[in-house]
Amino acid sequence: MRRRPDCDRIRAMKNQTGKLTITFGALLAGGLALAGGIWASSNLLAPASLDQDMLGATYLPEGRAVVDFQLLDHNGEPFTRDRFREQWTLVFFGFTNCPDICPMAMHQLAAVHERLDEKGIGDKVRTVFVTVDPERDTQETLAAYVPSFRGDFVGVTGDMEQIDVLARDLGIAHVRRGEAGDADYMVDHGSAILLISPEARLQAVFQAPHQVGRMSMDLDRILGFHRRQG
Repeated sequence: MRRRPDCDRIRAMKNQTGKLTITFGALLAGGLALAGGIWASSNLLAPASLDQDMLGATYLPEGRAVVDFQLLDHNGEPFTRDRFREQWTLVFFGFTNCPDICPMAMHQLAAVHERLDEKGIGDKVRTVFVTVDPERDTQETLAAYVPSFRGDFVGVTGDMEQIDVLARDLGIAHVRRGEAGDADYMVDHGSAILLISPEARLQAVFQAPHQVGRMSMDLDRILGFHRRQG
């Protein structure tokens, strides 16, 4: 009976130690969870890179500066590299006499813009149609053709030499097919759609066949990534 007070004290100390251990463990676990949450949130909001596997487009992480050139839009205004600095730009090369590929691509681009409008980022992107047939695609011809797909689409023409400067820089080949003097000649050309950043850098390439849903999702991801990085 004499030893009972000591036993009670020991038992009390054990209980208190257990509570301290549990409390410390809870604090440690909570701290680790908080730190993990902060780390996960920061990485979710500002990832270091864009996952290429999530994209249908070929994305260029660093982008590539676009060469300078001198062309005209369908309103007769100069269209140079600096015009790319106004906003994100989708560029498609084609010609108004194209029977199928060009009108299909332009309809798809109009549908992509509708999706972007629904996402609230439609004002961040525009589409530019660059002719590879300036002999027939005059300013007036483009003014009638390009906005018929969507009112804010921009047609671009000019000297073939300057068109070639931009086309070669963006990797678009084109070849005229037909005899000399043939008014119904055709032009074979690359069907890729190029995405140019507001820094006038080639940022992504959308190869055919183009899918409206895939393109709009890719653009949403790319623009969102650059917005978070900025």
